[in-house]
Amino acid sequence: MDSFAGLSVEERRLVVGIDFGTTYSGLAWTETRRVSARSQGVWNNVDDLQSDHQSVIESWPVSRGTHEGFSCVKVPTEIRYASEGVEWGFQIPPAVARHKWFKLGLEKGTISSADGHLKTPEDLSTDYLTALVGHLMYTLEQNLGAAVLRTTPVEFCLTVPAIWSEGAKEKTLQACQKARLKSEKEIMVVSEPEAAAIYTLHGLDRHGLNIGDTFVLCDAGGGTVDLISYTVTELHPILKVREAASGTGERCGSTFLNRRFCEFLTSKLGDQPGWDSEILAEAMEKFESLIKKHYSPSTSNKEGYSILVPGMSNNDTLGIRRGRYIMTPAEMDGIFEPVVRKIIKLVEAQILSTSQKVTAVLLVGGFGQNNYLKERLRASLGSGILVLQPPNAWTAVVRGAVMMGLARANPKLAAVGLVSRAARKHYGVNSSVNFKKDIHDDARKFWSKKHRTYRVRAMSWFIKKNDPVTEGQPSVIDWHQEFLVNEGTPKSTCGSIYCDEQTVAAPIHKTSNVRALVKLEADLRQLPKSDLKKTIRTREDGNKYYSIYCAIEATFYSASTKYVLLCEGKRYDTVTAEYA
Repeated sequence: MDSFAGLSVEERRLVVGIDFGTTYSGLAWTETRRVSARSQGVWNNVDDLQSDHQSVIESWPVSRGTHEGFSCVKVPTEIRYASEGVEWGFQIPPAVARHKWFKLGLEKGTISSADGHLKTPEDLSTDYLTALVGHLMYTLEQNLGAAVLRTTPVEFCLTVPAIWSEGAKEKTLQACQKARLKSEKEIMVVSEPEAAAIYTLHGLDRHGLNIGDTFVLCDAGGGTVDLISYTVTELHPILKVREAASGTGERCGSTFLNRRFCEFLTSKLGDQPGWDSEILAEAMEKFESLIKKHYSPSTSNKEGYSILVPGMSNNDTLGIRRGRYIMTPAEMDGIFEPVVRKIIKLVEAQILSTSQKVTAVLLVGGFGQNNYLKERLRASLGSGILVLQPPNAWTAVVRGAVMMGLARANPKLAAVGLVSRAARKHYGVNSSVNFKKDIHDDARKFWSKKHRTYRVRAMSWFIKKNDPVTEGQPSVIDWHQEFLVNEGTPKSTCGSIYCDEQTVAAPIHKTSNVRALVKLEADLRQLPKSDLKKTIRTREDGNKYYSIYCAIEATFYSASTKYVLLCEGKRYDTVTAEYA
């Protein structure tokens, strides 16, 4: 049976993946009609769906006023505010100040003044994404024609680091919206490692797979390193997997190598005559384009690494001779070793957390292409676990984003089925409940005049860490709040969702590891007065209260959550989420 049957020409739409990265960003797209048309001829079922249906944008502008000129599967995530206008990506001339790594500021909230212009991470991200989207629309128009582009719905799939806070993810989404992304549907937000895993697992040889095989994917990018693991549950008609353990990660991507290298050179040579920002910029360019990509201490550069320092005087003590500074192998090892060791420990911890035999570690992302990282992992993990660098590892995230967007546009086009994810945190609410001696901490109880009994504030967890979470299947959060009738009709009800990613066993009471995740506010003005009147209760203190029993449906997706209010038997899509 044709797995693409039922996808009509009228359902033609474009699906775009956006990988907004720390150091480089990528774009890819496809159209559902092209997939459907191929299925009528070359492709007989979804097993034949290959990456060739995706178009990764590889042509980028090299100067203002142009749209092409540089060929690469990604473009630098950099922006410059010149007197003539905004420059971005490959448009920025070498060795000039520019804003970079600003994506990390969406999490930390730092202000950038790299080129003399004070900008927030939100401003920089919006301006950069505006330029990126503009180039995307130009490319689509060149490939499809203005008439087709004008009449064909476009859907977007945006990737974000899995380890990011909900607040940082929301800021990224808002930056995309401000960049005038005109999406037919709500912008789909997915985690970078999950997108990479969807693409990478689909590319594995199905004949070599068995049900129960477990893989760890390590997405080593510029800013973050994300780890995620999957166990195969079905092979046919499509590959299906479940997340084997909650994902992990840290901010230890390749930009931290750049920072360490910059700090080393500045501390070593920064106070010497002739040292200036141009020398540092040239050195950083060599480190980024040559040293970092090909670093392998066991096979090369036994005599050290030559860094151009034109204009600086000879200094045998420092290692400067004839305009070159020689950095010793031990010094370069000091740059790489802490970052590489941290990544290895993350991989080893993820393998242990799966509690299963791991078949292979799949390395993707920019730094994931590094051969030294691959060899170090192989040496640490031993011969029992394969360490692989799949094809198109640098673009695995954006290609996977297109595949996930395609599956949303038409579920029949899903290439890999994700049965369930593993919760990364405990999720719950902190509420006042009747004190139970065998459960609660006696020191926390208090006397409630309203209820004429001892009460205590306790956590109620609706999802616990590592619990399987099925996409599209909501978790229900009971929500109860009371309002004095003599104070008037309540307009809204507020509450907070809490989380704990540190504690193994979910705590009974709120501890220092439990933090507010999101504040929810539900509009009660939509409740008919007749329904509100039915909620009035008289409590032990003699007062009358509106006793509002609600429930919040929290539906978890790859990197986002949708909240819906259920109150007095009715559903209200009126929940406002304010992330901490």
